[in-house]
Amino acid sequence: MKDFNKVLVAVDGSDAAIRAARVAARLADTMQVPLVLMHVFPMITDDTSGALGFGPEALEQARVQSARKVFDEVLAQVSERPEKPDEVALIGDPAEEIIEWLGDAQDMLLVMGRRGQTKIGSLLLGSVSDKVIRHTHTPVTVVS
Repeated sequence: MKDFNKVLVAVDGSDAAIRAARVAARLADTMQVPLVLMHVFPMITDDTSGALGFGPEALEQARVQSARKVFDEVLAQVSERPEKPDEVALIGDPAEEIIEWLGDAQDMLLVMGRRGQTKIGSLLLGSVSDKVIRHTHTPVTVVS
């Protein structure tokens, strides 16, 4: 098995993300590496946020509130872990933000659900997991 220095799990509040977080926590515990939770608040462009009435402060508040809600849901599911996971909260297109954050990292494992919150959107645009798998050098485990 490849040596990883952390397990990153992308979470969006969906059932698939909760299942992925449980798997990621078990993997991190087995490998004895830190678990990192990542949530991307889905704002595609500054133009979109402005059109929706989100100024910079409101957008930041929405990011923080959305991430906290999702992280708390996940933490309730992995509460038996000895260490609290690190948390990363971003804004933007989820696939693009995950890919950019990972960079060329090959020393971590990304775990994510196969389908997130928007089933219809993923059918039209392709799922986040599909995009990430196609464009990252980081090993990815997809949980159904």
